[in-house]
Amino acid sequence: MDVAAVNEIATSQAVWAIACLLIAFGAFRYLINKNDKLMNRAEEREDKLMDHLERSNESQEKTAIALEGINRNITVLEGRMDRMEKHTYKKSEKDDE
Repeated sequence: MDVAAVNEIATSQAVWAIACLLIAFGAFRYLINKNDKLMNRAEEREDKLMDHLERSNESQEKTAIALEGINRNITVLEGRMDRMEKHTYKKSEKDDE
């Protein structure tokens, strides 16, 4: 090939158009690949968050059950204290008479 032919090919718009298309195609493939990786990471992150949320919900349910038991025990204790106070008050009134 002589210099004139190489010069003509280098200055040809078709060659530059093909080069630009190849670069654009490569960039497009790179971006799609990168987006796929990001989507996979996002899905993994979401799965981990959902697992954590489920464990948190189970823990909160156990805490709620425990609090209900404590509430029942406090109610029973309040009733016993009320009966003891009434009994003690009645006894002190009888002693005062």
